[in-house]
Amino acid sequence: MVVNLRKNCLVLLPIFAALLLEAAIRFLSYQQPDATTYLAVHGQLLIEMLPFFVCHYLASTRPGRGALLIWLGGFIGYPLLSNILAHTIPAYGQWRLLEIQGVVFAMVASVLWFIHHFYGRVKQGPRSWIAHLLSLDFMVALSLFLWAFTMAGVFLYTDNPMVNQPLQMIIDFALITEKLPLFMHYFWQFSLMALVLFGVYWFNRYVLIRRLLAVHGLIPFLAGGLIFILLFSTPISALLLLMPLNNVTDFTLLPSENHNPFDPFNSQMTFWLLMFSTPIILAFERKSQDARVADIARRQTRTELQMLQQQVNPHFLFNTLNNLYALCLERSPQAPDMVEKLAGLLRYTVYQGQKEQVSLVDDVRYLQDYLALQSMRYTDDCHFQCTWPTQAERWQLSPLLLIIVLENAFKHGIEKASKPCELKLALTLDNNRLVFECKNPIGQSAQTPVNEDNSGLGLENLRRRLNLQYANCHELISEQRGNHWYTRLQMELAPC
Repeated sequence: MVVNLRKNCLVLLPIFAALLLEAAIRFLSYQQPDATTYLAVHGQLLIEMLPFFVCHYLASTRPGRGALLIWLGGFIGYPLLSNILAHTIPAYGQWRLLEIQGVVFAMVASVLWFIHHFYGRVKQGPRSWIAHLLSLDFMVALSLFLWAFTMAGVFLYTDNPMVNQPLQMIIDFALITEKLPLFMHYFWQFSLMALVLFGVYWFNRYVLIRRLLAVHGLIPFLAGGLIFILLFSTPISALLLLMPLNNVTDFTLLPSENHNPFDPFNSQMTFWLLMFSTPIILAFERKSQDARVADIARRQTRTELQMLQQQVNPHFLFNTLNNLYALCLERSPQAPDMVEKLAGLLRYTVYQGQKEQVSLVDDVRYLQDYLALQSMRYTDDCHFQCTWPTQAERWQLSPLLLIIVLENAFKHGIEKASKPCELKLALTLDNNRLVFECKNPIGQSAQTPVNEDNSGLGLENLRRRLNLQYANCHELISEQRGNHWYTRLQMELAPC
């Protein structure tokens, strides 16, 4: 229950952030810093944005077209309906706080969450457009672009914004359309400031952190940062002073708020930008490094699993061909049936055996066909007592795991045991837990988990694959009990 609550909170977190951002902008625009107004603005916007929370959550819990319809109904249909009600019911129009700005905030937050969710579910390559979209560089650039756009809209809303301070934090999209040239006049200047901020971030990440800190250590990193602050702040401040907005009054948009590019506060601002961005960059660098290491480990694991699965094929083939050879020597009429069975088993091994997961019912059928082949050879010499699971079609597992136990029972037990003998095999399901038990007679030489030819096949192969694919989700017991060898495999299966 705690896990589900935490997951639901994470799903709603972007919409809550959009709510707080819109509420902060609305509260600052009133210029009434009192607790009553603060709570009233947040409470009313929470009520008005509640459909966004509901539709975002419902869309996140449903697949495909249903999720899209719910999302469109919440983020497109609800604002349209609200506008209609505002024009038809004057009281509602006067009460309503949520405007297009808040709707855009909520919509962008929801879309970014779904992109993040999609990226987490689908394995992407390092050059994927989604990987670039969710990279730190893009997020910083997008944040700075939104900041420049927001500040340009706020400046547009106030006449002579450099003189009439403080500003009202309001963006009027209709006014932007009406006075687009003036908006662009403000926008390019704030974009230039955003470019400077991005340059500080970029230099910190790709020069100071990657070239100095990561390669040469802390002291060169600190020295490089100090040199950057002292050489960068003054010329950039002088460049920014050339912007038209900084030539209206004595007040400027520089950190020092004056016309002195040598003011120490400009250098202090660069220092604080480096201090603020460094831990964020280091956190993302660590995450990227962990992701690369995990990807390399997954690739190595997949390669090893493919090699282990390929080892099963010749081992099974040699055993079955020996059985077929014996029947051919005896001129048995069962030889054609055995060839047909063998072709089916090899077909499964070649095509299904290369998959990561197969249905349990298919793997059970593979075991049954294998036993049918063996029964053609041993006829009355060996009795098979088998129990098969029900509802096996609901679960999936890695292919060619169970057959290793069965092959081991024949190669090291039944083939060398005195006849007649008996093989007991039981597969049972308890919810998602599969229990596979095999009891076979011991041959003349004591049976061991490792094949006698030390080729790496048999139960050692099985143990390695289980450790790779079902770590902490399985239990394997293989031991001698009296005159029999007992193997018990218990593992957790994934649903189909």
